[in-house]
Amino acid sequence: MEESSPQPQPKLLLQKPPAHQQTTANLPPPPARIKPAPPQAFRPKPRPKRRSGCRICCCSTCIGLLILILVLVIAAGIFYLIYDPALPHFRLSSFRVPTFNISDAIDGPYLNANTISRVEVKNRSGKMTWRFAPSRVAISADDGDVNLGSTNLAGFSVRERAVAGLKAETKVSNQALSERQRRRLKGAVVGKALAPSLEFRTKTGVTLQGWNSPYLAITVVCGGVTMRELEKGGPPRCTITFLKWKGSEGGDIGY
Repeated sequence: MEESSPQPQPKLLLQKPPAHQQTTANLPPPPARIKPAPPQAFRPKPRPKRRSGCRICCCSTCIGLLILILVLVIAAGIFYLIYDPALPHFRLSSFRVPTFNISDAIDGPYLNANTISRVEVKNRSGKMTWRFAPSRVAISADDGDVNLGSTNLAGFSVRERAVAGLKAETKVSNQALSERQRRRLKGAVVGKALAPSLEFRTKTGVTLQGWNSPYLAITVVCGGVTMRELEKGGPPRCTITFLKWKGSEGGDIGY
């Protein structure tokens, strides 16, 4: 007889006890995972809202500047109308050469001469006094190539609508000349065709109702006419440099 093969036994499923199921069901849910906060250095900083503040500041600054400029313009206009400021008028009234001698030497000609110049300074303003510090006056001829000496003048002042007269005497001794200068100077002095040039360097300020302004440097140059024309009353062309402005014809401001 054939032996019968053993039948497989069914697998027994183990069930959890009721107490275990009840305990598992009553457990609370696991806590939510919290992300760690980044360090302070890596936190993005919020951008402050400054655009509106900058616009207000810029507008206020521009408005303030416009108001200041307007006030200055109005004040300058009122000052001009009340005090009528004007630069002084310079005029070379006369020029003489009392002594003029050219001597010959082995190494060339030499000049010995004396000059006398008279300058008028007119104050055209009716409300202010012009004050002048000690001045330096230099005389030249032949378009500035020949030096005729220089001198110093004391300080002076010119009151409202007044005229001050200045006298400058210069002297040169043994001034070396070239042959061309000798010929031109000798003929020019004899025929009164010499055209002198006067340079007047000083500092000036104004006095206005007891207030004295600080001194400012000016340079006045007069020339362009001959001695004969001066004797006939021909006005010399004078230029005045004042605060980097240059005026002509006796001090009228020009650009």
